Amino acid sequence: GDISVDDWERHTAFSHGLSRTSSLVTWFFQAVRGWSESEEDRALLPQLLQFVTGSARVPVGGFAELVGFNGAKHPFTLARGPHLTAESLPTAHACICTLDLPPYEDFETCQAKLRQMLTWGRSHFDEAAGHREEEDGSEGEEGSEAD
Repeated sequence: GDISVDDWERHTAFSHGLSRTSSLVTWFFQAVRGWSESEEDRALLPQLLQFVTGSARVPVGGFAELVGFNGAKHPFTLARGPHLTAESLPTAHACICTLDLPPYEDFETCQAKLRQMLTWGRSHFDEAAGHREEEDGSEGEEGSEAD
């Protein structure tokens, strides 16, 4: 069924210096909530879930019951990616349901990079996916005028 962003947010853990009040966390959920409220972007939620956890479905019992790719119970976790730059795409560790977020400086960049990660990441699961969106993928590139 539908993915509850409230449940998702309530059962998210944080590591590597992120907390519920970190800008990156606020922007992540702002993007996810925006997608959930948009008819055309709603499909990004199961894609995001699959990218980070290995499954496009929320378990019975909600996000509190999330299981990683290795079969063990793991909360959905947002982590600061110390190895990533502001130009990087987020990286996922599906075994432990963790998404490493680069040090983005604003919401627009965070949202654009999450979308780009899903467009590119999906092609690993489905060779045919992503070809139609290629034009829109490059539109979201940020230039240096965003200072």
